[in-house]
Amino acid sequence: MRGKPNRSGPTAAVVRGRARLEELGRLSPVYFAYRGPHEGWFAEVAEKYADNALWARLPAYISPRALRRDLLTGGFMRYRDTVVVEPGACWGCGLCASACPAGAVRVGPGPVAVDYDKCLDCGLCAAVCPTEALEMASSPSAYLLDLASSSPAPLRFICDYALAESDLEGVRVKCVAAVPRQVLYIAAARRGEARAACVRGPECPLWPAASEWGEGLAREDADFVVRLKRGAQIEARSKLAARLAAARLGMEAGVVEASGACTLCGACEDVCPTKALEVRGFSLYFTPALCAACGLCAAKCPEGALKVGRSRVERPGEARPIFVDEEARCAGCGRPLGYTRRMAERIAERLKAAGLPHQHVHLCEDCRRRAVGAALLEDSEAQL
Repeated sequence: MRGKPNRSGPTAAVVRGRARLEELGRLSPVYFAYRGPHEGWFAEVAEKYADNALWARLPAYISPRALRRDLLTGGFMRYRDTVVVEPGACWGCGLCASACPAGAVRVGPGPVAVDYDKCLDCGLCAAVCPTEALEMASSPSAYLLDLASSSPAPLRFICDYALAESDLEGVRVKCVAAVPRQVLYIAAARRGEARAACVRGPECPLWPAASEWGEGLAREDADFVVRLKRGAQIEARSKLAARLAAARLGMEAGVVEASGACTLCGACEDVCPTKALEVRGFSLYFTPALCAACGLCAAKCPEGALKVGRSRVERPGEARPIFVDEEARCAGCGRPLGYTRRMAERIAERLKAAGLPHQHVHLCEDCRRRAVGAALLEDSEAQL
């Protein structure tokens, strides 16, 4: 291994031969590691992030062999290679919690939190998070995107088992599940293909995360593979920007469908963390590339009118109407009422079902007053 272990911060290391980083963990809190012929490129990128402060928030654990002297000197103190949390960046979408194979991530009430006693350290939560609220300290998204947009050859990520048990070349990650899938698409657009190697497959203790992460990707031997027409140079500095770019390259995007029960109340627009949904006039517009498919919109819709999924979409960056209504008009004079026809019908249905007056919903203010006056007059005449 070439590289200078650093007790006070992460280390960028070039590995020659097989290596078990856990045996070297006491020398450095985090390793950015690589095995392959492009050492200069890797070192240049990795050293930009070697002073990354994320590692300082990692949970520590102590070797059971540690003596009191070792604890005082830090001789056996090690940090877990796991995720760190930035609560202020959390949108509350819940994708991390639903993806976690161990049930270790909680969202709400309040921002995201990780139960490290349950956590498998796979990093899947960080990969699916649309923001930087969850990040693997040893593979932060900015570092991975930098590698993807600058790789001098087809990029491959290799897990710790691949580093220790195989001769595959590539950039080390704790688990392939920790790599946001959009990173592979950006790397493949540059060099024609990108790979992520999981050498143990179903025998790996982190396979539940890796298999969920790789669903829908081509599998060749140990590698998950993305292939694209090469030659595109894409630079994205955040996971969200990368997802927008990757959706245009063919990565699955979120898909939202609206049924006729929609009233254009705007609840979905208010709760959508990525602003993929927007009410414009009397239409609901949706931009697939922005959608994280978190399902918050469907959960909050009072009419149960929305269905959320994932699919490859043509022109994913283009907003398109998924529900169109028309403005309700006064049943008396035809004046516009300022709300949708479907909303008027729905409110009237609910009032009627509750045994309450409902005809006024279809009237403007002037016609309501006239209707009330006529009803009072009719009632008074009936009492005479």
